[in-house]
Amino acid sequence: MTSFQDIKPEQVDALKKQSQAAFDAQTKRMQEFASAKPALQEVLHQNVHPQSLCGCGCQQTICGFFCFESCGGSCYTQPETIQISASPADIGPVGQQGATVRFVGQATGTGTGINISNLYLLGTVPDAENLIDVPLTLQLSISPGSLTLYLYDGWQRLLAVLVHPSQYGGNISGQFSGTGNGFFQRA
Repeated sequence: MTSFQDIKPEQVDALKKQSQAAFDAQTKRMQEFASAKPALQEVLHQNVHPQSLCGCGCQQTICGFFCFESCGGSCYTQPETIQISASPADIGPVGQQGATVRFVGQATGTGTGINISNLYLLGTVPDAENLIDVPLTLQLSISPGSLTLYLYDGWQRLLAVLVHPSQYGGNISGQFSGTGNGFFQRA
C-alpha cells in the first residue's frame, strides 16, 4: 500500500469505519469536557465542522507511511518528545490522483522510548487538500499494538483521526501519550 491506487476498496472501507469510530469517540469526549466548561462549547462544537471546512461536506483521505521516533528519555516518568514524519503520503480523493505530501511534526508527553518506522496510517477528512501548509495541532496515543494520531485545526476542532490496519499492530510497541503540532507540505 503506497498510494490511493494500491488500496483495495474493502481496506479503505474498513479503515474509514475505524477512523470514523475513533473520530466519533473523540468528539464525544471533547463535547463531554466542553459541557463541564460552557465557555468552551462553541470552540469545541463538532456538529457543523465537517461541512464548514470545505462548504460541501466532501470527504477525502490522508494515507501514507509514518515514522515515530523518540528524542528524549526512555522512562515513563520523564517528558518524551516524538518526531513524526511521513514522506511521501497522499492526500485527496480516494481512487483519484491526490496530492503527494510530506508530514512533519512532533508531540511531547509521557511515555517510553518509541521507534516505529513505516507504519501505514489512513484517515478521512473534509476537503483534505485544504490541510496542506496549514499548522495543525495533534494528539498522539500509543500503546502496545495500537497507535492513533488525532489532527485538529487552530480552533481545536477535530479534523481527522489517522488509524492503522490491524495487521500493523504487531509492529507497535511502547507507551506514549502527548500533544504537539505539525503540518503537511507538498512533496
